[in-house]
Amino acid sequence: MTLPSRWASQFAVLAGLLGAALALGWWFGGAGWWVSGALALYVGNTLRHVHALDRVLDGHKRFLLFETRGLWAEIFARVDKLRAKARNRKKKYHRLLREVRESTGALSDGGIILNSNHEILWFNPAATRLLGLDPATDIGHRLDNLLRHPDFVAYLSAPKGDGITVPSPKDESGWLTVQIIPYGKEQRLAIVRDITHETKLERTRRDFVANASHELRSPLTVISGYIDVLAEDPDMPAAWATPVAEMERQAERMTRILRDLIELTRLESAETAAGHDFVDVAAMLKPIATEFQGRGGPAVAIEIETDAALLGKESELHSIFYNLVNNAARFTPATGSVRIVWRADGAGAVFEVIDTGIGIPEEQIPRVTERFYRVDPGRSRAVGGTGLGLAIVKHALQRHDGKLTIRSREGEGSTFSCHFPKERVAFRSAAGQAVL
Repeated sequence: MTLPSRWASQFAVLAGLLGAALALGWWFGGAGWWVSGALALYVGNTLRHVHALDRVLDGHKRFLLFETRGLWAEIFARVDKLRAKARNRKKKYHRLLREVRESTGALSDGGIILNSNHEILWFNPAATRLLGLDPATDIGHRLDNLLRHPDFVAYLSAPKGDGITVPSPKDESGWLTVQIIPYGKEQRLAIVRDITHETKLERTRRDFVANASHELRSPLTVISGYIDVLAEDPDMPAAWATPVAEMERQAERMTRILRDLIELTRLESAETAAGHDFVDVAAMLKPIATEFQGRGGPAVAIEIETDAALLGKESELHSIFYNLVNNAARFTPATGSVRIVWRADGAGAVFEVIDTGIGIPEEQIPRVTERFYRVDPGRSRAVGGTGLGLAIVKHALQRHDGKLTIRSREGEGSTFSCHFPKERVAFRSAAGQAVL
């Protein structure tokens, strides 16, 4: 194996020193002393270079050496090259860090870096403005010791979803959303956003809808009354029959929309969860199924697989069940079927409506619970839908600590499932099963 030239030259120097020492020892005698001196000279020179290398690696500037070539000259040249690369890399990282700090400093949203123990490692100026954090005193403290709202403390221990809304600690009328995003190794990023303006706009919108709905209800009742009288008048000209019937139908549709708007506004404005009244679900579902079985639409079947009851508000639970069954029946052809299922599972109880209707395109499923959103606007108006039923279901479920899941395939049907937690379920039998 051939040695690199720099090592070959170093061995040549050592061999030359030893050769000269042996020659002098042969000429003057005491060869061992001459060889020992040569080795001591070589080792001393090597130690001198090692000391210089050590100082260079510690950050000291390299002092001049008498070598201009050879192994040590090349080593120091390589060290200088590595140090130059390290300096450039350090400058690059410092520049990048400065840019990151400047960009995060310009953000209106607060950003807080936490470790696995929820201790603050860093935060941007917006976090100081929104939460009142102080870089001099709050670094290293747990975030839940500084933002003590119970909902946030619970969310921080098990973050999920799109975050949580909490009152602002600096503004009594303000509101913040906080979202925890895990990243890296046992680190988390808390994003804090001020939603005070959006919250006030939403409250204004709800108040406007509620007030407008109440104000419109009285004149609409008067108009509907006159239309009913006109429709029942035996002397009404035959040419008026169709227009009056259409006015009657539209007045009824407006009445349903106002009724649903008032109910939805009430659910949205409720700040507490629903009560815990005992509600017999089986007794509530049977009349609903009977009503739709007598309408001449799709075949409606009911399957009660548990004797579980719910603890909640009866009128809101009836609204959930009725709206889902009504929605399925309206969008399922007469040749199709609708199944109503009430069953228990390990997490609580589930109410399901399974239909063989027109289905929902996958990309539209997340939006169907928005107010006035219609998958097929033309068909929805034709069958008399208000576009508010599923929005009412979502908000009523939230007041009962439940959640709605939707599975659907366009042209094949849909399954709407309402999941109620154990805290909202009461069994009348120990087994909790009573198949009817």
